[in-house]
Amino acid sequence: MPAFFLILATLLWGVGYVFIKIALQEMPPITFIFLRFFAASVCFLPVMVFVRPKFQRLDLIRGTKLGLLLGGITFFQTIGMQTVTASVSAFLTGFAVVFVLAIKLIGQRKAPLLSDILTVAICIMGLGLVTGSHGITWGAGVYHTLVCALFVALHIVALSKYAATGNILVLTFLQLVVLTILSAVFSVVLEYPVLLPVETITWGAIVLCGVFSSALTFAIQTYAQQYLTASKAAAILTLEPVFASFFASLALNEILLPQFYVGVCLIMATILLMNVRIERIN
Repeated sequence: MPAFFLILATLLWGVGYVFIKIALQEMPPITFIFLRFFAASVCFLPVMVFVRPKFQRLDLIRGTKLGLLLGGITFFQTIGMQTVTASVSAFLTGFAVVFVLAIKLIGQRKAPLLSDILTVAICIMGLGLVTGSHGITWGAGVYHTLVCALFVALHIVALSKYAATGNILVLTFLQLVVLTILSAVFSVVLEYPVLLPVETITWGAIVLCGVFSSALTFAIQTYAQQYLTASKAAAILTLEPVFASFFASLALNEILLPQFYVGVCLIMATILLMNVRIERIN
């Protein structure tokens, strides 16, 4: 059942790429992040009032750390999506599984095998085909999204550790609140004067992304990772780019060339190999 819920979260995140792309057509990225997570926090607040969970000191520290990692994910992903398509952003984010392997190897002080190096090389070839199929060079948007993937990996590893003993509601709520505060500060500092959107479709994208692709999904992820290892969670999250590409092609009319699918096959194959490798060193 936890695996099913995490698959549901990946589907909602896949839809979220469409919402982000729509919203960024009218507003700057950090202001969007603030409005998205403000909506998510407000949506989650009634749950906290009704349940009234205890805020333990350890959960406060862990929730804040997770919120900072989530901030890295969201900032770099949203900024990257200013110059790359939703499909490319999703598959670049899937590179997180490579970083999860690297984190595992560093944590256990193990050297990578030749097979690890070859697998990463094939994955990079796949990324080249995916980005090249959209006429995208290895510019700022690609690099921003790869940094986002690093933060995703760190978040997966940390959440698997913290969720096992922490309070789900507190950890989720703190992540949302910390990111709301961070984005509010950066929005004022970097995007002053802050301009709110006027189009109805943009507000709709903000609310839907905040409620379904933020508040609900992060609560589901926190619950699921109580029972799933970081490697299993990373494996399931590789479905996210598949959902994102599907919805982007439907809603945004993104055209996917044949070499995109070749690149996707290479990436998905290496991601599966990476997860097998991660399981062996757990």
